[in-house]
Amino acid sequence: MNEKTLYRANRFFAWLLLPVLAVNFVTGYAAVHPRLFGGLVPKPLAFRAHLAIQPLTAALVLFHGLYHVRLALLRRGLRGAFVDGSLAVLWLAGTAAAAWLARLG
Repeated sequence: MNEKTLYRANRFFAWLLLPVLAVNFVTGYAAVHPRLFGGLVPKPLAFRAHLAIQPLTAALVLFHGLYHVRLALLRRGLRGAFVDGSLAVLWLAGTAAAAWLARLG
């Protein structure tokens, strides 16, 4: 894939991770410690929101991590369509698994 496109996608996902992780953090703590964060988000809503944002969080973190794995492999001389395809399949499988687990509840 085009290096510039992957770089831009990684930067976009990295910036998107900031608010997603902030919401993940607040909803997680509001669900577990309602005395501290209950004023921000009620516990039932926090729990549902936390479960809803998990697949997105997993997909973004996985993409961000696999992008850097790809860069490390490129530095070691492993490149080509097979490497890119394998990493893409890993990302899709991880994203699908996160969505499937979220659907299970």
